[in-house]
Amino acid sequence: MKNNSKWYPFICLVAGAAIIAAGIYTLTVGEPVMEFVCYLGGSVVVLHGFVSGISAAAKRKAISNDSFKSLFISALLNICLGGMIILLPRLSLEPVYIIFTLYILVNAGIKLMDYFIDRKDNVSGRIKELLLFLFFLVFGILMVFVPEMGKRGFLAVSGLYCIFYGAFLVWDFIFQCLPGSFRRRFSKKLSLPMPVLLSTLRPFAKLRARRRQNILDPEKARAELKTFYPDGKETSAPPDMEVMIHVSEHGFGIMGHCDLCFEGVIYSYGSYDLTSTSLFGGIGDGIFVVGKKEPYIRFYVTASPREIYGYGFRLTEEQKTAVREEISKIKEMSYPWETPLQQVYKNDPSAKGEAVFDWGSKMWNCTGSDFYKFKSGKMKTYFVVTSNCVMMADKIVRKACTDIPLQKGVLTPGSYYDYLEHLLAMVGSPVFCRTVYDRESTAGWSYTPRIAYSSPELESMTETEANRRAAEKMGRKNEKRIRKKP
Repeated sequence: MKNNSKWYPFICLVAGAAIIAAGIYTLTVGEPVMEFVCYLGGSVVVLHGFVSGISAAAKRKAISNDSFKSLFISALLNICLGGMIILLPRLSLEPVYIIFTLYILVNAGIKLMDYFIDRKDNVSGRIKELLLFLFFLVFGILMVFVPEMGKRGFLAVSGLYCIFYGAFLVWDFIFQCLPGSFRRRFSKKLSLPMPVLLSTLRPFAKLRARRRQNILDPEKARAELKTFYPDGKETSAPPDMEVMIHVSEHGFGIMGHCDLCFEGVIYSYGSYDLTSTSLFGGIGDGIFVVGKKEPYIRFYVTASPREIYGYGFRLTEEQKTAVREEISKIKEMSYPWETPLQQVYKNDPSAKGEAVFDWGSKMWNCTGSDFYKFKSGKMKTYFVVTSNCVMMADKIVRKACTDIPLQKGVLTPGSYYDYLEHLLAMVGSPVFCRTVYDRESTAGWSYTPRIAYSSPELESMTETEANRRAAEKMGRKNEKRIRKKP
């Protein structure tokens, strides 16, 4: 069946009913369900490994030795991983319960950090984060010291989650079958996201699949670069707004990034001031980035090789006004910030682009973007798992599209990718197309650095390498400052 077809509402109904049944079965039967899941999941992974290996062998003469080795090793790893999952119930399910317990304790830590960040920035409603911290902490401690409770807790949470997740899918079926006027009246405000442990790497898995396809079937891979429209959503009109999910194969790019594009302008959020970052860049001053679409995207897909999946929204004039108002509110909470290279260039117009290495400086130099820091509010401090790039994009989407299911909980680029794929498939949703941006699809686009680099190698430096060099340089400066102290 063609993806995102008119049958999608019924897919939601069948999948929802099956997941609800699985949840009830988990609550009533217990641990044997986990054994079945391990057998089924492991078998799927093994089968995928065999199919990938056979495909690589069939194309052996048409692909390079390096590509064949990479595909063969990947297939072998899938087979080994699937075999381990199948054998897991015979050995012990303890690793599953341990991972779940760690996940609960990590959530407790996240909520505690959120509370302290919100208290520092004087954000209202922070008591909720403290209460959630206590809940997760107590739950996690009980699971550590009462192992049997850990097993039961995992099975209970899994069963209840399946029931609620299935119920939301059934509601999606009802929602899509309603006439347009009723959809707006009975619009759903919330949607239960896929578990973060499962959704976080979905864009990375998509990227790897496209890389494999680009080796085995280049023509089909190139065809996927064309804008995709689900059945019934075809149009020649461009999107009014795009939400973009970035993903690359290295470093933090595996986890992804999220931007929003409106009226030819990219709006992004992150932490680009290395002097303010901590926790390996996971916490820092929140910075709002505003730049033109073509140079921004071309810069990212070339200087930091990645793919960007853009999901197009169709908006009414009223919704466009709501987007403009929300962007204006965000700007009102912020003030202009200059990158280190920008400051150096003001004092020395003869400086080269590599005078300062950090990624924020390089992005300012190559994309012409403007940077803003925040005076107050939730966006004042960037925190990679909560007040992050997805929060910014979702904040704007919420204001514009009040008649679609909107998510709660931890939002990662992966979970938002899953959410956007769901909206793309849904009948009657404003998401109507998906575009893949990479080096090939943006070949006609370009960017010109404001300040020239001494060599092409310095201009093409990746984000990880640029920030590493910048950190080393900052470290040397700090050493000199310490030595000068009496």
